Amino acid sequence: MRKRTVIFIKKVAKLNTKLLLLPAFFIVFQLYAEADMKKIDSLNRIISNQTGRERIETLIYLSELYRDISPGKSLETDTLAINYAEKAGLKNMKGVILVSMGKTASLSGDYPLALKYLNEAVRALEQTENYTELCRAYINTGLVYKNLADYQNAIVYYDKASELARKANLKDQLASSVTNRATIYFSTGDYNKAAENYRQAMQLYQELNDSLRYAVLTMNLGLVYWQWNKSDLALEMMMEAMQVFEMKKQYVELGKVYNNIGKIYYQDFKDTTKALEYYERSLAMRELIGNQLGMSVVLANIGNIYRDKLDLSKAFNYFKRSLSISKTIGYKEGEALAYYYLGMANKQNKNFQLSNIYLDSCLAIARQHNLRMYNDLVNEAKMTNYFSLQDYDSFLTEYKVFSAGYDSTRKALAASEFKESNSAKRLSELDQEINNLKDSLHSRSNALLGFQLISALLAGALIVLIFFLLRAKKKTS
Repeated sequence: MRKRTVIFIKKVAKLNTKLLLLPAFFIVFQLYAEADMKKIDSLNRIISNQTGRERIETLIYLSELYRDISPGKSLETDTLAINYAEKAGLKNMKGVILVSMGKTASLSGDYPLALKYLNEAVRALEQTENYTELCRAYINTGLVYKNLADYQNAIVYYDKASELARKANLKDQLASSVTNRATIYFSTGDYNKAAENYRQAMQLYQELNDSLRYAVLTMNLGLVYWQWNKSDLALEMMMEAMQVFEMKKQYVELGKVYNNIGKIYYQDFKDTTKALEYYERSLAMRELIGNQLGMSVVLANIGNIYRDKLDLSKAFNYFKRSLSISKTIGYKEGEALAYYYLGMANKQNKNFQLSNIYLDSCLAIARQHNLRMYNDLVNEAKMTNYFSLQDYDSFLTEYKVFSAGYDSTRKALAASEFKESNSAKRLSELDQEINNLKDSLHSRSNALLGFQLISALLAGALIVLIFFLLRAKKKTS
């Protein structure tokens, strides 16, 4: 059956149409899900015969398998584990189970519940010497704060994890904390630091021979290159990561990489057909596993394609669905994105006043959570809106913001050019100094060579003189 499916998928790829690609996608997902269900059935059969720590470990593994298929079932399994741990007096396992519960709640978008479980996990694990799970608790807590755009708290927990991982020599947890810190730098637009941290983590995972996490970082570093306008390289890295995720049946990561590939096709190659195909793959995957955060992002991206196609009714529908999910789960980056797209769609629909309301909402969230990429975008959009409304006072207010930003950029550029000029001048001076040193060394080398030659001649003459003196002495005696 798998062989026939693969042949079918190859034929589908040649046709390259959305209606055929989506069924193929579901067939592949079904095959993956069936494999996991076999594992789940097998684990469910053996649990009743297990006791103690072994039973809890099986329940936790079972929860991990459910997590990609049904977050609700995953949480239910964790609850069974924690109830059994309390009855069996295995208090040292409580923290491990709570970490698993926190992961599941986070994936489903219930961040307050995720923080509750993870904070309880930290308290429980700090009383044990299970440093690996404590690192995981810190990292997952940081991830929840990151999704809430509370970057300061996120960094605090990632740093805690890094410090503990170094002390306990836990290379895998160190790599994980470095990776997650990189995502903060990426979200706040510091791409150089993001790339530096991603590469550091990639080196660690390469040493650990962890191909899956290496692939995740390949995808993330690809996003950095995409920001640097290296679209071909970024797409190549995404495709490379996608192959690993498909082979290893990583549904959460597949949802991410499909969305990223869609963005590159849409924004850089202007191929809306390919972009929509990958966005819809991502949405289908995220809906199947209940990934609320991922759904909010890809819904906004799909809406943006329909906005470009001038199908504004569909665009508004997708944007509002995205905004509703983001507000429900408290995903601030998603809220800002949806508000911005709604603002731009209303601008396109010549509803300039409503456009400004949405853009102001976007800017408020962006300023509150240091999402700097929206500042110039919103300023430019509002400036043209006010001009269209003939509200010239408000236009001038926005223009002053634009002008101040332009002046600031111009001054920064001038300072950079001055620094570059000074650096070039200093390099020229250093080149001259190096040339002078080379001339000096050449002269000294020649002088040393002359000295060595004269010394050799004098030594030779001295030897000859000694020879004759000894010869004369022999004759005299």
